Amino acid sequence: MYYWSVCVFLSMIIYTMLSLHISCVVRHNVKIMMKFVGVALSGISAIIKILSFKINRDSLINYHRTLNDLFEEELMQKNEKVQTIIFSPLPKISTLAYIYFAILTGIIFAYSKTPYICVIQNLLYFHLSTNCTLPLSMGFGWFWTVPDNFLFHIHMFYETVLMTLSCMMACSVDSTFGFYVYQFSSTIRSMMFALTNPLSTEKFSDLLRTCVVKHQKLLQCRNTLEHVYGPIVFWHIISNAVLLCTIISDMTSLSGNVTSCIIYALIKLLQTFMYAWYGTLLTNAGEDFRQGIYFSKWLNSNLDCHVRTNVILMMMQKPMTVNAVFSPIDVIMFSNFMNATISYFFLLQSME
Repeated sequence: MYYWSVCVFLSMIIYTMLSLHISCVVRHNVKIMMKFVGVALSGISAIIKILSFKINRDSLINYHRTLNDLFEEELMQKNEKVQTIIFSPLPKISTLAYIYFAILTGIIFAYSKTPYICVIQNLLYFHLSTNCTLPLSMGFGWFWTVPDNFLFHIHMFYETVLMTLSCMMACSVDSTFGFYVYQFSSTIRSMMFALTNPLSTEKFSDLLRTCVVKHQKLLQCRNTLEHVYGPIVFWHIISNAVLLCTIISDMTSLSGNVTSCIIYALIKLLQTFMYAWYGTLLTNAGEDFRQGIYFSKWLNSNLDCHVRTNVILMMMQKPMTVNAVFSPIDVIMFSNFMNATISYFFLLQSME
């Protein structure tokens, strides 16, 4: 499993080089060229994700264990209200992940169905050679001539594997961000509930001291999450804005397949919206936790100076946000992304 990521990384390099070579071959047709430039950008996105996870592997392992322990500690409480609070965001996050997975699966099927149907029909008539087009390169993207024999089937299977790996990287890494944010927000909301609704058998100073320790651990986990996902989200904001500009231009000119353009635009919009919504979910949970501390009974409790200072510092801190290099990841980032995309489109139209 450790070297599996290396194999995927090398495969994504081949996937990107193949897409860029196709773009170079069809450079006389701007519409088709931009389509494969988009495919190449998807390959570059997968490479960035693999590198980010590979470089930060040790810190991610420590992060995963810490966050998982905190989450399970809150989950083990025998309180139905706490469990309801913990599981309440899960349906929305899982539904969003399943929709994203279904659309990416549909894209793989749309690219692969025609050549595979052609091959199956030929095999039914015992014809090994075939004149079908390959799902990705269409037969002219490789640096050599694809033979019209059993090697054609190997090329077709390999291109399908490359597309599948690219979609797997996008779906898994993007959805993992949502899963981590879910663990974050559920743990924070459970801590807030414990502070605002303390049990009569619990000493409030001990409860608050425990929450302070957990909050410091969550801040360390937040820093790791920002370090890993910040460059990934920043890259998606830039690349998706460029791709949406070209897709909108292609749709307005009514040249090419409008349906495929709409589906591809929906994928990029959904991908950007997922990151923005997940970031907003985390920010709102952090803000609610600050308010929970403010309206709790900590002022009237017998706290030592160290714990009281930590409580004041927690209330003075900004909400627990994750930044994409320059901008916090939230819904405002998504609206700015849409405004920038439309502005770039009208700028290109006026220049043309």
